[in-house]
Amino acid sequence: MVNYRKRRRRDWLFGKAAVCVCLALGTVVAMNLFFGSFGSGGSVSVPPASHADSSGGAFSPSSPNSSRPTISSEKSSAKPAVSSSTVSSVQSAAESGKEPETENEKPESWFDDAAFVGNSRTEGLRDYDGLGDASYFASKGLMVNTVYTERTIRENGKKMTVMQALQKKKFKKVYLMFGVNELGWSTFHIFVDDYGKIVDDIREYQPGVKIYLQAILPVTAKKSDSSQVYTNSKIASYNKAIQKLAKEKKATYLAVNEAVADSTGALPAEATVDGVHLNWEYCGKWCKYLRTHTNS
Repeated sequence: MVNYRKRRRRDWLFGKAAVCVCLALGTVVAMNLFFGSFGSGGSVSVPPASHADSSGGAFSPSSPNSSRPTISSEKSSAKPAVSSSTVSSVQSAAESGKEPETENEKPESWFDDAAFVGNSRTEGLRDYDGLGDASYFASKGLMVNTVYTERTIRENGKKMTVMQALQKKKFKKVYLMFGVNELGWSTFHIFVDDYGKIVDDIREYQPGVKIYLQAILPVTAKKSDSSQVYTNSKIASYNKAIQKLAKEKKATYLAVNEAVADSTGALPAEATVDGVHLNWEYCGKWCKYLRTHTNS
């Protein structure tokens, strides 16, 4: 019995010693594994850094400018500017005479049998839509020579020139506006001659028609000062020539420029987004001038 107890005690001591040895060995192995992973032979995985530009900021595609682009001005024919001597000769020959303001403003329906011919500025007047059922024969860049050559008008599914389109319907009134695209022409008298031919041909197409020649609208002072072509002094010279042409052709000259110009004769900055084309408000001023300057 004694020997049995001694043997059990001895076995218990050996078992306990074995457990301690195992725990010690386990601790040593764990420490070797832990420190070994951060030693010279180990490595740590790092997530890849995001792409960055040279300035250190996060890379992103460049975004377009969100500001509204200015509308390009009317196309020029890329001809040299008019000489001052040529313009001066026309100025001295021009005579005064404007359509007087009528007592009563004409209703929109008064323009139902009218045709308006011109460039992108006339397109703006059309879009304003304040002249009844008037017909419009207008396109960007239209000039006194291209009305005969460029098929910019579509009638009944067929493309044709402005002068061809003007023969398709009877009109009692025709309003013309040319000149801003021709400001860069080198030969000034060609503009006047071509303009006069248009008046003559319309009278042939439309017997008894009343023809109105509208002044060229001004540009802003900023536009005028920064351009060698689109200047208000040159526009004023052209307008005098147009006024003289109207008198010679027995047409009516309309100084529509006065309806939109400021005290200096320039287009106000608030009237336009690009220095040339009228905004909604100023198209309304132009429209009102037409309705108050008519002769039946």
